[in-house]
Order: sequence, then C-alpha cells, then structure tokens
Amino acid sequence: MTPSPFNLVDEQWIIVRLVDGQSDTVSLRDLFHRGGQIRRIAGELPTQDFAILRLALALLYRALDDDEDLDVVWKTGELPLREIDDYLDSWHHRFNLFDPTAPFMQVAGLTSVSGETRSLTTLVADCPGPGSLFTMRRDVPSLSFAEAARWLVHCHAYDFDGIKSGMVGDPRTRSGKGFPIGIGWTGWTGGVYLEGADLFQTLLHNWVPDATKPTRDRAIWELEPLTPEPRPTSQIGPFGPAGLFTWPIRHIRLFTENDAVTRVLIGVGDPIEKAQQLGVEPMTSWRYSKTQQQKAKSQTPLYMPSTHDPNRAIWQGLSAMLPPLEPKRNAEGIVEAYPATIITRLSKRVADGNVPNQPVSIVSVGVEYGANMSTYSEVFSDRLVVRPVIAQGGGPANSCALEAAERADQAVSVLARLAAELATANGGESQVVAATARATAYAALDQRFRSWISQVGDDSDLEELSQEWADTARKAITRLADELLASATPRSNAVRIAAGHPVSAGSATNRFLYNLHQHLPAARKETSK
Repeated sequence: MTPSPFNLVDEQWIIVRLVDGQSDTVSLRDLFHRGGQIRRIAGELPTQDFAILRLALALLYRALDDDEDLDVVWKTGELPLREIDDYLDSWHHRFNLFDPTAPFMQVAGLTSVSGETRSLTTLVADCPGPGSLFTMRRDVPSLSFAEAARWLVHCHAYDFDGIKSGMVGDPRTRSGKGFPIGIGWTGWTGGVYLEGADLFQTLLHNWVPDATKPTRDRAIWELEPLTPEPRPTSQIGPFGPAGLFTWPIRHIRLFTENDAVTRVLIGVGDPIEKAQQLGVEPMTSWRYSKTQQQKAKSQTPLYMPSTHDPNRAIWQGLSAMLPPLEPKRNAEGIVEAYPATIITRLSKRVADGNVPNQPVSIVSVGVEYGANMSTYSEVFSDRLVVRPVIAQGGGPANSCALEAAERADQAVSVLARLAAELATANGGESQVVAATARATAYAALDQRFRSWISQVGDDSDLEELSQEWADTARKAITRLADELLASATPRSNAVRIAAGHPVSAGSATNRFLYNLHQHLPAARKETSK
C-alpha cells in the first residue's frame, strides 16, 4: 500500500524545547516561524539535534543571499520569513518522505541483491543491535513517520562504517555486499555550534555565508533524485555548506506498513573527500595532516577535522577552539591548525555591530566509534557559556581566557606529578595514580572554570579576573594535594632512588609547592614605605 504523504515542510517531526521549558514538536516551516519561541532542538540524542540544526542551516544558506543586513534581522527578532517561505514552497515537493520518485534523502525503489530488508535497529542509534549504543530500548518494531525522519537525517550525518547491504544497480556491489566507504561526514568532525538565547539567535550565529557565495553549492533536494549508483563528485561537490550539510553518505529506503515505518535498507552512498573540506565546513576546527597531503600527492597543505576527546571537557581544549593572535606554524612554515569559521566570525560580527555582545554558548557534539568505526561507542556533548569578545584572536579577553586554561593544565600536571612521586616513594606504581589525580583535579576545576570564564569580557578588569582564577585554581589544587599527603604512608618519607633520582614525600612536596606557585602565583602584597 502507498503510505500517507508526509512532507517535512508541513508535518510536525522536529522535537524542540521551548523557551518556557515545555517540549513541542514542529514542522520545518514552524522551526523558522517560531524561532523566537524555541529554546533549542531537543530530540533523542545531541547528535540528532546537531544533524537537524545543520539541515535547517542548509535551508538558510540556499534561501538567503548574504549577511549584509544581519544587524537589521537581529533587531527585528525574526528571520526573513518571506524569502524562506518562498524557497520552501519552490522545493516543497522534494521534502515528501515517501514520494514515489524522489523520497526525501532516500533512493526510490532501492532493492537489495538478496531481496531482504533490515530491522530498524540498523537505523536507530540508541537501540539494541549491531553498532548501536547502550539503551533501555529493547526493540524497535516500528517508527512513526516523524521519528523515522529524525533518524534518517541522523544516519546520513553519523552512520558508522562497515559492510552494508549490496544494492541492485550499484556497480560497487560485490558478492551481494556494499563495502565500506567511511562514516557519515559529521562523524569525522569535532562538531561545534553557537547557541543563543533562542533558536532564532542560534540559527543566525551559525549561518556564516561567504561574501562570495559558492555559486555551485546545492542542497540534496535541489539536485537530481538519488539512484543506486554513486554520484560523480565533480558535478555535485560538495561546493558549499548546503551540499555538505545534506550529503548522502548512505543510500536508504524506508518501508512502511499501516502508516508506520517497519523496515529499512541502508547501503553505501556517496563517499566524501575528508581532506578537501576546509573552507566548506564551518562547524569544526582543523589540523594539518602531512599524511593526507602525501597520500594525495598534493602541493598544497591538506587539513583534517579536529575531533573531540570524550575524556576532556570543552574548556580543556580551548586553545584549539579559539583563534590565537597569530596561527602557529610548523618548521616548514605551514599553519598547523585553524579554528571553526563560526568562532572566528563571532567576534567580527560583534565588532561590526551585526550582533549584540551577549553571552553565547559554545556547544560541542561528537561520536566516539568502536573498532574499525563499525559501531557507535559513545555520544557526548558539552557547552561553555562565554562572551563573544574572547573569540577575537589576540585580544585582551582572548589572551586572558587562553592563559587561564593553560595555567589550569599546568597546575593539574603539577598535582599529577606529586601523586606519581608519592606513589614511587611508597614503592608503588605511579602511572595509574597520576592519571587518577589528573582526572580528579580537572573535575575539581571544571565548574569553577566555567563560572569564571563567563565573566571574561571587554568590560571586565582582566588583570583582576586573571588573579582571581589563579587564586581559585591554586586553592582547589592545594586542597587535593593535602589529601594526597594525608594519605601517604610513613615509608614514603624515606628517600628512594628512582630513575637515578632521589624521591621522597618531602622532596615531592617541595617540588609541588614551587611549581604550583610558578603557574598560579599569589598576588603581590603591597608594602608600606
């Protein structure tokens, strides 16, 4: 039976959290019309929210021309809805989830060589099944059209690697199998976005078109319907963010029964050149890859997305996220890293008066994959509230924030060394003890740093704030050191030779105090004449 029409422009399928704290489900059109009422997209997983946000941004990139009048738009508190509606109306027919010839982000009539379809556990990331995350969900016999649409978008963005079903008509199919071409593009990135007070502000913060808009950039719904064959990248790019945000890494077909999705097919889609997206992808930072440059035999430097470390809080990677005064270069003069475009554009927009200097959250989203990237291991997200001025490379607030994060790292290392030396003096293993001390120290500093950095702005007394952080961090680390020393055994007071150097609790303590005050000095006390 032909399923009931379900057009994502009109039907309610995106779960959101409203500014009043209530939950709601909205259509794609409503997402823009109600931007001031919506706090954020809030679906099943942070990765799903990020994927849908990027879908909405792809629409903005295609519906609007540039950001010359961004300040006017911001003051009105409303997006250019006429242009957005006109665009949605023009491409309305391409957003039908079950169109017979061009189903949204799917391949019409897709059939596996075996003739079999798959359980929905291969589509839904938070349910039991191969590659899925641990969850309380036991089974997924069916999905509503709305939920299926959300996981469809998520699959293209983050699907894990591995052998897929071989599809009829795909020349890459061998022995009935589709062989790996990589994970979803967004899974490669250390995804980051800026979150404002509501979705209206969030969309504007993350919409960063170039002055020279890529003329060849097209979203997937503007191109010819997908077929089982891979598309030639020379024709479809991606040439800009709209194409990249809607990239079909998989060939998918949803199967329905009684107005519910009950089965799915997921095959390999279009591969993507990971080291060719600098300048196209604005929502991740980048690192120079000599390996990729040599592999591609490229004369120009190639860059790969910098991924997040799930074991580190977002502020611990601040130096890679915020632009420095001057980019760091290697011995060959090649820039080693670039921050995300949305971060570098933030301070410029504030300086130009395009957006007000209001606090904004930097939100990180990532996936850690399992062995051979063929399973999901962990989904993680973090956020840090900052003032936009810290994104101004080399500015006083920027330097203050980066220096504070660096001092925190150094102080944590000092404590970890103390823990290691105490363990060595006691005749025990030092590495595990040091790692535990490091994790404990970062946990102790975490909320303190988040609270402190939210005060760093262009109207702040930065010297006073810097000293305030040094005092706060020093007290927290010293308290942890006291606990380590209190638990030290009497035998650690004796001098032990380790790696050719004498070690004892006394020498370790003296070294700790000296190094801690080097990195987190106390304020100089004024003396009278």
